[in-house]
Amino acid sequence: MWLLWPALLAISSVFAQQDLEAIRELDDELPGAFINPDPTSDFERQKRRYWPPKRVIQLEKISQSPVLFGAIKKGAYIRNLATNENHQVTRPMYVKYYGLEDENQFKYIIDKNGDVAWRVRSRYVEPIREELALYVAPETYTPAPANLVRTVYDRNLSIPPEFSFFVGRAQGDYMSDLFEDRTARGGTSNQFGIHFFTQWKLPLKAGVVLHYERASYDLQGGGRVLYSAPSLGPQLKTRDFDFFGRAFRFQTQFRVSPFARATADTVFGSGTFKFNSTDVLGSLELPVKNRLGEFVFGLYFQAQWLNLRDQQMPVDVRASNQTNKSWGLSLSQVFQ
Repeated sequence: MWLLWPALLAISSVFAQQDLEAIRELDDELPGAFINPDPTSDFERQKRRYWPPKRVIQLEKISQSPVLFGAIKKGAYIRNLATNENHQVTRPMYVKYYGLEDENQFKYIIDKNGDVAWRVRSRYVEPIREELALYVAPETYTPAPANLVRTVYDRNLSIPPEFSFFVGRAQGDYMSDLFEDRTARGGTSNQFGIHFFTQWKLPLKAGVVLHYERASYDLQGGGRVLYSAPSLGPQLKTRDFDFFGRAFRFQTQFRVSPFARATADTVFGSGTFKFNSTDVLGSLELPVKNRLGEFVFGLYFQAQWLNLRDQQMPVDVRASNQTNKSWGLSLSQVFQ
């Protein structure tokens, strides 16, 4: 045992000669750069753990880091740096903050004046950089005038006018029966119409039509029958459908007139006949846009039923009551 004493004396002399001046100088060069938990606290003595020092990140350095955009979750607590008071976030909010956090994992929020006014735990901040990358700014922007006047109206109930012209060939089966002249089966027909259509988005648009027809039928021996009738009735129009890359639609009219009449000039004299007329017209239309609205080309077919009224002279008409027919071209201008 007496040999251990010289060894212990030698080791203690070696430690006594260690120079700790370099460590002291380093500690003097970095005043306040590190913080340490109190190793003498009861908690630390009980846990007997070693807590490494933390490097203090100054606000000046944090404010030099990049500015980011993020969202703070509802329920998070943020601290006001001026009053040192905590406030709970009652709804999700968007903020600007510095990317560098301090040694305690706090992010520092920038207010609208560019000052650092709040701080929040980093775990409550969600960056939204990827979401912002999806935003595309508009190429042009025109501010609304200061004296903007708003007028509220329902475009779906607007009824723009439409002016139409029909020209075609007439087949007067009724006229041929009435005058007992097969020549009267051939004639010409000119028609004019003013149409009004609703602009709702249903597959069928309803409307009303004011119409005037004037037709001419030849008779044997150079005679002629002139037929004229103003009429009124409802009409339907389909919405446009695509066919071979062009827009087409169908239109149907149902018209009646108590004022139809025919004036006949024959070799036996002249006379006037009055009728109640019923007309059904259908057309296939091709609309073409123009600066007034639409110019419409169409093909039409019409069937016409006539009943004599106020007739004082006896006439011989078949019980089958023949119809007049006409077909041809229609041209229309739709104002929108």
